[in-house]
Amino acid sequence: MEVSYMGLKKWFSKENGIYKILDKEGFYIILFLCICIVATTAVWVSKINIDKLATEDISPPSLEDKNDMADDLDMTEYNPKKPTIVVEDIEEDETVTSISVAEQDKKKKEEILESKHKDKVEKIKTQQKSTKEEMKVPVVGKRGMDYAVDTLTYSKTLDQYTTHYGIDIIAKENTPVVAALGGEVIEVTRDSKLGITISLLHDEGMITKYANLSTDSMVKVGDRVEKGQIISGVGKTALFEILEEPHLHFEVLVDGKNVNPNNYLHMK
Repeated sequence: MEVSYMGLKKWFSKENGIYKILDKEGFYIILFLCICIVATTAVWVSKINIDKLATEDISPPSLEDKNDMADDLDMTEYNPKKPTIVVEDIEEDETVTSISVAEQDKKKKEEILESKHKDKVEKIKTQQKSTKEEMKVPVVGKRGMDYAVDTLTYSKTLDQYTTHYGIDIIAKENTPVVAALGGEVIEVTRDSKLGITISLLHDEGMITKYANLSTDSMVKVGDRVEKGQIISGVGKTALFEILEEPHLHFEVLVDGKNVNPNNYLHMK
């Protein structure tokens, strides 16, 4: 018992005991304990506040809060379906408009083409009407090979069926050939297929062509000829029709295209 007392007394003495420890390291120990106490308190306070906020967030809003939220929102402007409907309407309108414009363009093009076709037909009819009665048969003779574009006709020279862009009027060699209408000589040539050929330009762009002629010396390019004026004679200069009887090969062209000469001539 005495030993224990002496030990404790030694422990608490200023030279060797607790006073010596507190004197050297006591300040740091106390500071550390204070920091621990403050940190523990801060953690505990933060936890309480977090729990309180979580409880408030989970709790459903009151009726008054709901009314306030409804007042803040403009329900007349908020319509989740409205934008979709508007977009669809715009797309449909654009599609309908595109189709409508395309149909209108197509219809206009068809009308223009139809109008041009009608004008062309009327022009041809007018030319036929104005010249059919007036055109003179270019040579006195009988019908030979007929006009054949959509169908075929037999050629003795070629020994085959072929197209024929004019009519042949059979007559003796050197029988006078006259201008069917008054006009200007625009061509005098020796064609490798049709032989000696003379072409005349008439009003409204009509052209008459006279081929398989006997001479090219009676008129020249640029001459003006009258209806019924002799321009050449019947010959046998067309190589493609050399096996045929002597005849005049006669063509009529409107707008640069061959048409049926029978529509302009009165021949039995």
